[in-house]
Amino acid sequence: FRRAADRGVTFERSCPADTAGADAVYARMLAVEQRSWKGVGHCGMTESPAREFYADMIRRLAAQGTARVMFARHEGQDIGFIFGGMLGPCYRGQQFSYDAAWKDLSIGNLLQVEQVRWLCEEGAVRYDMGTASGEPMAYKLHWTEAHPTSQTWFLQPR
Repeated sequence: FRRAADRGVTFERSCPADTAGADAVYARMLAVEQRSWKGVGHCGMTESPAREFYADMIRRLAAQGTARVMFARHEGQDIGFIFGGMLGPCYRGQQFSYDAAWKDLSIGNLLQVEQVRWLCEEGAVRYDMGTASGEPMAYKLHWTEAHPTSQTWFLQPR
């Protein structure tokens, strides 16, 4: 945190409460995503169908007052975000991303820590990060206490 603070990085919390607020926050998230490794590789939420899916999701969460978005910022510019929603005392993380130019400060990890701090202040009791299986999700393992697995079965009549 000290290195990031020394370079002027700050964190901003956002709880959009209507469609206009959700759309404005989502536009900021997409702008960051375009500068991330996922955006550069055309495999993030700037691409269909993820773009539309998360736009609908943040609108629904905003309408319920349960959206939670945090931005990492530098000199008035968004350089990272973390996004999810509350269901009672449980938070379900959805996406986070950061400008690839800021990788040296571990912006993703700093956003996770700040999000946990915010959730604790709100009295959250659980942070669900979703599935942690597979190499692309391995980063989640050092953030979780339990590592449940899931399986998908396809049943056919004989």
